[in-house]
Amino acid sequence: MTLSALLRVARLDLALLWRNRTALFTVFGLPILFAAMLVPMKGQDIGGVDGALLQGTGHLGFFLVFAVFMHLVTVFTARREDRTLKRLRGTALSDAEITGGSVLTATAMYAVQALALLAVLGLAFGGRFPADPLLLLAGLAGGAAVFAALAFAVSGITPNAEMAQLTVLPIMFACMLGAGVMFPLDGLPDWLRQLCRFTPLSPVVEIARTGYFGQDFYDHAAHPPVGVLEGWWTCLRSFCVLLFWAALGRGLATRWFRWEPRHA
Repeated sequence: MTLSALLRVARLDLALLWRNRTALFTVFGLPILFAAMLVPMKGQDIGGVDGALLQGTGHLGFFLVFAVFMHLVTVFTARREDRTLKRLRGTALSDAEITGGSVLTATAMYAVQALALLAVLGLAFGGRFPADPLLLLAGLAGGAAVFAALAFAVSGITPNAEMAQLTVLPIMFACMLGAGVMFPLDGLPDWLRQLCRFTPLSPVVEIARTGYFGQDFYDHAAHPPVGVLEGWWTCLRSFCVLLFWAALGRGLATRWFRWEPRHA
């Protein structure tokens, strides 16, 4: 796998994305809409943290669902059904280069969204520079890997590009409701809160908030301050959940991902 080949495929992805208004709105329009939802939360105290910043750091993870997961499911499904994947496979490109270029594009788009949101949190909502940027980066990068793997798997069971908007819904709603993005999980019964922590997005949000605020967003509802090493130790279980989902996603992708149309 070569970088030049990956960049060529990524360029193709970008060219096709600019021609697809629905995909453009999903990748860029929805995050803007969710960012606007932070305005009413500004100034509200939630567990000792400003509500807009708390929800905004949740959106840092949730944007993965749009920019990486939903986008890649649609791309892989559409290209499989119109035989683009099959034709590309007949070129000098390897399988990893064909799919890796698309993953690179989706990850780059997500990185732009995440940086823009961090700037908005700092400039418009009184946010801060992340307390541990490396921890924050590690959590978001791990989330991108997990949702890319899940996209490979889900695209394999999606009949066509039109149905992609439906097949992604179960994972999207599970992430929205179970990851503490739309509302804090602290008020839930303990058994339900522990169950929610095993949704694929929940560990990303826990790591992102711990890295951003420098506070414990895993063990304690009061979110006490943590040092750099203590923050990594606090997030160890979250990273283990991410590894579980990455392994599961890879296994399902190997089993379900298809290169040729489902009716072939």
